[in-house]
Amino acid sequence: MKKISIFGVLVALFSGISVSGEVNFPEELLPLQVNGKEIEHSFFNKVRTLDLPAGTHRIKVKYSDLFELDYDEHEVVDSDPFWVEVELQDEDYQVRFEAIDDVEQARLFAKSPTIWFQAEQGQAVSTKPVTQQTSKPITPVKVAVTHNSASPVTSSKPAPTAGQPDAVAMLEFWWQQASPQQRAAFLEAIKKDER
Repeated sequence: MKKISIFGVLVALFSGISVSGEVNFPEELLPLQVNGKEIEHSFFNKVRTLDLPAGTHRIKVKYSDLFELDYDEHEVVDSDPFWVEVELQDEDYQVRFEAIDDVEQARLFAKSPTIWFQAEQGQAVSTKPVTQQTSKPITPVKVAVTHNSASPVTSSKPAPTAGQPDAVAMLEFWWQQASPQQRAAFLEAIKKDER
């Protein structure tokens, strides 16, 4: 009987230990790669949450934000993709950067972006800029994708990779997402175009 209760106590103690932490990116920052592994985004659903184990990670990020200049005039400010290296614990983090109020500040930030990771307990973890991706052993990364669409995604094929448009892959992906009625309408439109 004592063996069971000791085992129960050990299970209870260790059940609260997480094996990875969640890293949340704001709308303006898009994670592109983690430890050399490319993150796949779809047009309608960008990956904003990563599940990363404790340890050192190299993350490729891009800044992009839209600013309204006038009534009918807008400007998108983008940075070049940049690498950062960060040491994470088994906690949840929010990626942060200095507040940007206008397009001028955004342009300055895009030239030299600086980000940090804020732990839930309030501790800030600074990042080191990485000038070049070296051949470092890749840590396994599980990417958690949150789907914002109302209908469930049932595709068995992965979404086309961001930055590498492939018409055939995109057609296959969207064909898997389409309802039978949408597929029939598409085939009918193709038949009309062939005539």
